[in-house]
Amino acid sequence: MLGVKPMPTFPMEELLRCAPCGLFSYNGDGALVAVNDTVLDLLGYTRDELLGRPMTQLLSLAGRMFCETHVFPLLRMQGRADEIQIPLRSKGGESIPVLLNAVRKDHEDGVLHHCAFMSVRERGKYEDELIKSKRKAEEALRGNDALNRAQQAVEVHARDLDQKISQLEQRNQELTRVSTALAQDLRQPARQLAMFACLFTREDREGLSVTGQHSLERIKTVSVKMEQLVMGLHQFMALDVLDEPIEDVDLLEILGSARHRVLEMGGPPTLALRCDPLPVIQGRRRQLMLLFFHLLDNAAKFRKPRGEARLDIGCQLIQHNSFRSMKDKYHYTDFARITFTDNGIGFDSLHRGHVFEVLRKMNPDTPGIGVGLAICRKVVENHNGSISVESEPGRGTQFTILLPLKQQSSAPG
Repeated sequence: MLGVKPMPTFPMEELLRCAPCGLFSYNGDGALVAVNDTVLDLLGYTRDELLGRPMTQLLSLAGRMFCETHVFPLLRMQGRADEIQIPLRSKGGESIPVLLNAVRKDHEDGVLHHCAFMSVRERGKYEDELIKSKRKAEEALRGNDALNRAQQAVEVHARDLDQKISQLEQRNQELTRVSTALAQDLRQPARQLAMFACLFTREDREGLSVTGQHSLERIKTVSVKMEQLVMGLHQFMALDVLDEPIEDVDLLEILGSARHRVLEMGGPPTLALRCDPLPVIQGRRRQLMLLFFHLLDNAAKFRKPRGEARLDIGCQLIQHNSFRSMKDKYHYTDFARITFTDNGIGFDSLHRGHVFEVLRKMNPDTPGIGVGLAICRKVVENHNGSISVESEPGRGTQFTILLPLKQQSSAPG
């Protein structure tokens, strides 16, 4: 092609003479017949000082012994020797490690042995560094068991801290709401009670008027509400005292006791239940009894008018992350996922965030004082679980509870 400059060519002899590896040949008598410039530069000889001399002049004493026992026999039997590490000796007596390849060729003038080698002076440094790195890795591996134990202890303490943070945050919010309730909701019934009592005392002591009778009924009503409120709040606040021992609790047995108690306390004549098998979990028996009682009582109170209260209880065993407050922390363990689905009146899903608050009622005319579902949430939180709710008006309500089968230890075991 026009305009293309031809590539220069170099004689092979010149390339071999200045190759980046040492090249030499010796005959059947062991005399050197050719050496390239690289050999001369590396070992400090002139060409005249080597040609015709025994090739063993290039070898150290250890190199000669190795060639006599390994290299020369390989060349005689196999015609080649590959990747042989031997020490050469410079003119000044320095030992230079090299990696040697050699082949035996028949020639018209007799046998020739062609050898090529690369200096591996730096290789020793790299090997030393690798050995040092290997030792460090072995030392790190020996220390790995201690590191694993430390990591396990940190994970246990992290889970414990996560649980305590969640409990403290929840209790702080609840105490704020309770203090507001004590300042407002309890003062109002107290004022009403005093006012109605005054009205009653002004009436004729020998016989009650219509007003007196009405006031008396109001006093009774308010007194009952006051008692329920005080007892409910006392029950709620008592859950902060976690002195009840943790034991194996059969949830199916707890469910039966809770149903019996709801019926005894004036619930519906019947409370139809369909229930999946429930597991035995580690927990506080009295608190779990309160949880099931209030969920069943909620289904009974908010059933449809003139309708039968029905409750479907499902249960699945799942793997769930036990961390609740710390982000990007994971520890999956066995949980029971229990659903309580009733056929009651339901409520608007906009109120889902309020149903578990203390004394928070969506309709003041409905039964109860607004403590039962708050107790449910606190019991579940005390067991390092969670509770949520879904509902639609007229289509019932479903509560979903996640409870760990075993309570995590707060110390490494």
